[in-house]
Amino acid sequence: MLWISCALISLILGIIVIFRLPKLYPLRYLLPGLITFLFFMILPMIFTLTVAFTNLGTGHFLSESAVKKLLLETYLYNRETPDTEFKVCGDKFYLPELNLLSTETITNNEIHFTNSTKIPTTCLTENEVFSNISVLKEKKFIINNKTYSYFRSNALAIRIPRYTLLENDNLKDQLQNKEYFKNAETGFFQMQGGTETLAPGFYVPVGFRNFTSILFNKSVLKSFQKVILWTLGWSFGSVFLTFTTGLFLSLLMNDKKLAVQKLYRVLLIIPYSIPFFISVLIFKGLLNKDFGFINHCLGLIGMNALPWLESASLAKVSCLLVNLWLGYPYMFLVITGILQSLPISVYEAARLDGATATQQFKLITLPLIFNAIVPLLIGSFAFNLNNFVGIYLLTGGGPPIPGATTPVGETDILISYTYRLAFEGSSGQNFGLASAVCFFIFIFIGILTFFNYRLSQKNAKL
Repeated sequence: MLWISCALISLILGIIVIFRLPKLYPLRYLLPGLITFLFFMILPMIFTLTVAFTNLGTGHFLSESAVKKLLLETYLYNRETPDTEFKVCGDKFYLPELNLLSTETITNNEIHFTNSTKIPTTCLTENEVFSNISVLKEKKFIINNKTYSYFRSNALAIRIPRYTLLENDNLKDQLQNKEYFKNAETGFFQMQGGTETLAPGFYVPVGFRNFTSILFNKSVLKSFQKVILWTLGWSFGSVFLTFTTGLFLSLLMNDKKLAVQKLYRVLLIIPYSIPFFISVLIFKGLLNKDFGFINHCLGLIGMNALPWLESASLAKVSCLLVNLWLGYPYMFLVITGILQSLPISVYEAARLDGATATQQFKLITLPLIFNAIVPLLIGSFAFNLNNFVGIYLLTGGGPPIPGATTPVGETDILISYTYRLAFEGSSGQNFGLASAVCFFIFIFIGILTFFNYRLSQKNAKL
């Protein structure tokens, strides 16, 4: 693509400038990082934003020139002229019905024939001929001043192009005698005065149509709003639950009077040692409505089986609980490290002033922990905002939202919604709309990164 070529040329020129100018000597050490940033951050962002302004998706994967080339290379075989049997014998082509053998001279992939005085006996099988189909399709066989082409593994036939390019750049279907013009709005070659189109279509710029579909199309907007609200609820809920649970367990395990303290700490971080996706799949089995172990236990105490992953509310609760199990060990480890670094003299002074244990926690422990962990909480929020595996492997984004016109479920977050738009739509893939959603994700992450940076600077000055 043109923009990729421009990027590579700019990169090469930039490298030459950096190594030629003494003033830019320090940039030589930053060059590997800058190149990595360019290829893995800047270029994907530019590509995604470019796709967001097109209709790239099912039926529109190719460019206009590629579609035109594909259609012009669609051939019809002339059934009025009989097929001609052929064989490949060594480096020669033999026509047994006409007793013709190919000549030595081959020009422009054109193969000519002459009368054969000797019938070849050693020839390739049809399977062996088929293995060379790509080469055979490019050759033209001139027989009695007529041009034949490869038809099947043992026969040649006369073929003619189905579509021809007219002077006005339209395409004409020679089989049905219909003319098709290029529709730059829909990305199809379309019949004049009708709705009939030729497949495949080609991608075209659509302006802000994908963005307006998200913001102003009522059915899409309603689903998008639900996805945004649940994404924020999921991220805030996950951070709050993992932080409070990690804080509680850290305070509990930090008590020196607790017996076998080290053993408890090891047991509490076991979920952290198990691969994330394996844990999610295990919980998916445990929460199965019909065969899950959790519903089996509920049945033993006389309770009905609960649709953990089929009900909208229970599916969301299940997502939060599973993420709590997977996320609290991280918070537990971080907060434990913070607690062990707090000076004991502060607490001794507080006790001398008559502060109770509750007052010490409220006025000393919690502010000091919170001050140190705020950037990590923001980072955890940003991670859960894009926690595709935690949602998709557990619920697949379901259960479906009733009446939704796009592939979206009650537990879909922005990143899983984007994936389903791109790959799982009932009407096919829609990369343009998915890329537009990615733009909004970028805005969310950008805002969070900005606040994280400001808070980090603020903490550094304290």
